[in-house]
Amino acid sequence: MAVANILSNALSATNFRRSSAVRVGPIGLDVALEAIHLVQLEASGNQHPVVRARASLDIKGSRHELLEQAHQFRSIVKRSLAADRFQGNKAVLAMPSGMFRTVSINYKHAGPKKKEAAAILRVMKDRLDGDLNNYVLDYMPVRGRSKNDEKLALVAVAEREPVVNYLELARKAGLDVQALEIGPLAIARLAGAISEENDSGNILVINSGRQASYLTLISGDDLLFDQEVAVGEQSLIQHICETLDMPEHTARHLVSRTGVHPGSNSDPVSDAIDESGLFNTLSEILKPQFMKLVEEVKRAFLYAASETRGRGVQQVYLLGSIARWPGSDQLLSSLTGSKVAKIPDPLSVFPSSAEDEARAAGHSAPEIAVATGLALRGMKDHG
Repeated sequence: MAVANILSNALSATNFRRSSAVRVGPIGLDVALEAIHLVQLEASGNQHPVVRARASLDIKGSRHELLEQAHQFRSIVKRSLAADRFQGNKAVLAMPSGMFRTVSINYKHAGPKKKEAAAILRVMKDRLDGDLNNYVLDYMPVRGRSKNDEKLALVAVAEREPVVNYLELARKAGLDVQALEIGPLAIARLAGAISEENDSGNILVINSGRQASYLTLISGDDLLFDQEVAVGEQSLIQHICETLDMPEHTARHLVSRTGVHPGSNSDPVSDAIDESGLFNTLSEILKPQFMKLVEEVKRAFLYAASETRGRGVQQVYLLGSIARWPGSDQLLSSLTGSKVAKIPDPLSVFPSSAEDEARAAGHSAPEIAVATGLALRGMKDHG
């Protein structure tokens, strides 16, 4: 065994040039509706984390079916871990959407911080049906947001039995679960890593998925709220199909080619499409659908101002599948009146070696945002 260790260390130093100071983070694992996403980061000394491994595998069938069958879950986790250079089995898991809900509460507490949980539990006892022992609760105090001797907290609530079953499923798949988090908290951590300044004020993250989009409002290090909006990539594409009477693959190609805002693509083909008037038609079709999302964004702006003493939202980030569309950030900027920055691939935030970049070339995965935020837990100064 000693000889094997010496050989292993020698190979590591020779082939990968990684020092013993390299710290490998946990595996961030997100079981989304249609795929399972895994990300692992590593850092050398005080340097910025870099991507060590990433994987995304499509789920055959529904997520519900996958979580009900231990052997299938174990199989997809095993194949995901084998798809790249993942190290170890320590993992931070996202609690699947639908398994929890979040509520904002006001509570009174002026005593020691260690008794804060008791004050929050007293409030939640009146909010929930049945015994509190039947639930799993986690809370995030919103620091500095006191109102008339009351404090604000965001509480995540889940029924205990599904959570226990999910953790047991992960254990049977060979994972050593270090933490179980809700997606909005992971998104908040990712947004903190994206922001260059430590105090970037209020940030709104729009994480667009295939079926729905999620708004996550962050104030400094605090998570203020998250909200699901029934506007996703699939509904927008379907609206184009129905309006223009075209198949789905044609509509997707059209959007990716023309974009959704003037000047978002600059090449002869796009210019010709623009001159034909097709672009304007596509833009007019999508604007009413985008406005449903914009209305919720503007409500988030008002909420941010009311909860942070008039401070508005300083930055809006667009993540997810809609971020792939050329001009989607410009369209949302024009409709909301605020600057929207697009992040089509969350992993682009982290530097990679030439070898790693070559492996990931052409593999943009906007849906991997939650897994990336999970992988950041405990890495450097990102929680």
